[in-house]
Amino acid sequence: MGLFQKGEKVRTGIKVLGYGGTGSGKSTFGLSCALGNKGICAIDSEDGLKFYSSNPNLKYILNTSSYDELEEALEEIENELIDDIETVLIDSETKFADNLNLSYLSVVEKRAKRKGQDVEDANLSLREYGKIKLIHKKLQALKIKLASQGINIISICQEKEIKEKKGDNWIVTGYSPDTNNKNLAYDYDIVLRFFTEKDVKTGEEIFKAEVQKDRTGVFKKGTIITNPTFSMWKSVYDEYSTTEKQKTLDFNKDFERDEKKLQESEDGLADIITQFKTIAKQLPKEDMIKVQKLCKDKGVDNPLKATDLGAMKEIVEFMTSLQ
Repeated sequence: MGLFQKGEKVRTGIKVLGYGGTGSGKSTFGLSCALGNKGICAIDSEDGLKFYSSNPNLKYILNTSSYDELEEALEEIENELIDDIETVLIDSETKFADNLNLSYLSVVEKRAKRKGQDVEDANLSLREYGKIKLIHKKLQALKIKLASQGINIISICQEKEIKEKKGDNWIVTGYSPDTNNKNLAYDYDIVLRFFTEKDVKTGEEIFKAEVQKDRTGVFKKGTIITNPTFSMWKSVYDEYSTTEKQKTLDFNKDFERDEKKLQESEDGLADIITQFKTIAKQLPKEDMIKVQKLCKDKGVDNPLKATDLGAMKEIVEFMTSLQ
């Protein structure tokens, strides 16, 4: 077989996205995600884990809200700590996303100031949003790569309200992770929304979580868990953490491969369009009519703005034969 391999069970970590309001038990759950004897490496962007420093599961901690440093941290975990820990806890993704937006906005405002434009009118362009989206994708690929090597990935987010306008009022219809990566949940095996409810008899707060996604099959979507901990998925953890076979997934390499291919295609198009223009100047009118017909047959409306490299190669080869 070439690209494909036989389907088989391989060692992998569990990827969990947890979100909720303040004091809903998100961090407590994150620190429960150590069922072996290696512990957790935490990346804390809110300086909130300092109150859990005595937790025996917390082995290493980094305080930062820099996306650049988060990327460095994940690479360091892979290169230096991967055999020393079992879980990476990121708490919270919201702060990293906010910091990235603010950093880009600051750059845009400074650019506007240099050009003598009104700083108050400076906003992120589609290009900046595209760059932010690309950074998110590269970071998610790093997390998936670590998970494919047996490391659990626990991402914690704050929550935001989803509202709908009914009449003159806005009604809260649901909640979602507070991050500018709208597709964040797709990359995780388990998605939990944390919340609290008061016990009607005692008045005490009860920690709960709604299961919004569970690829492992331990819980059905919509299940409400009381006092959620990672040990509820121990059977899945034990099954996949002890498997010897492993396949490292590196989607950033796939991205680089596609980027290189696209760049080669773009460079090739630029060269072939230059050849088209050069030969077109040399061909008589009756031959150019033939070329125009071939362009139409190949679906190339404007050869000078063509995007189909293969079609343009055929057209230029035809033009060369007419010389």
